[in-house]
Amino acid sequence: MRFSSLLAAGAALSAALLSTVAASPTVMSTIPDHISENVRRELSTLPADQYTIHERDIGHQHKKRAQINGVQNECRGDRCLSITFDDGPYIYSQKLVDTLGNAGNQKATFFVNGNNYRCIYDDASVRALRYAYERGHEICSHTWSHPNIANLNNQQLDRQVQLVEDALWKILGVVPACFRAPFGSIRADQVRYLNDRWGVVVVGWNRDTNDANGAGTQAGLNLYRNLRAPTKAIVLNHETVPGTPNTVIPQAVNIVRQNGYVGSRTTASTLFYNPYKVTGRYGNRDGSWTCAGKPAPGGV
Repeated sequence: MRFSSLLAAGAALSAALLSTVAASPTVMSTIPDHISENVRRELSTLPADQYTIHERDIGHQHKKRAQINGVQNECRGDRCLSITFDDGPYIYSQKLVDTLGNAGNQKATFFVNGNNYRCIYDDASVRALRYAYERGHEICSHTWSHPNIANLNNQQLDRQVQLVEDALWKILGVVPACFRAPFGSIRADQVRYLNDRWGVVVVGWNRDTNDANGAGTQAGLNLYRNLRAPTKAIVLNHETVPGTPNTVIPQAVNIVRQNGYVGSRTTASTLFYNPYKVTGRYGNRDGSWTCAGKPAPGGV
């Protein structure tokens, strides 16, 4: 075969290979840009039947592409109640899930960090997250390292959001559509930025057990005892405070039903939004499953 023929054959083979690569199941431009760029890049390599991109929904009529703006401090709907937990995943996550499940299959929302009390990629953290997710609880972002985000610029805030989205996509195959600011400290422009740039619902609370402030178990129990339907409540708890999973919640799940509530439901259920921007499959551990080189607790 002549050299020119060899060149022609090689060119044809290269063209075939390039056309195969170019025929990606999904191109980046078709994936919403309010999803982490790293996740978008991975989605662009996957067959479309391996994941679902969810629309933004709002209200009882679920109007597509609508957006819930502002900080949501109160749930919607008749006799609604959402029990929420911040700062996990932690050693009590499974206990909380079991307690809720044994009390009429109640559901909670867990606002998790990437690196706060422990690294989200630790084996125990991965097991805790999957245990809660598989039982129908909602997993939301609480920033990567739990800084006071009111002191951050948008670029720093982006990193806090992106790192959690990347981690939850790897661990659970989901990208959360919900966010809570550490300490509830957030500027109005940041709320708008999170709504518009990241497409997330910013969730606050209107009842606080003050467990993280050392109020004690009796203060937490009294809050639940005094909470009666039809009061619309999003309750803040911290899964890292031992008295909360060990004393308060085991009693609270029964108290709220005695006080006229059906029980706790996720904030996605009581605020009427899709809990996740994307759902797919669990990832497989590799070298990227690490907190090394990422912000330390409280850091940026």
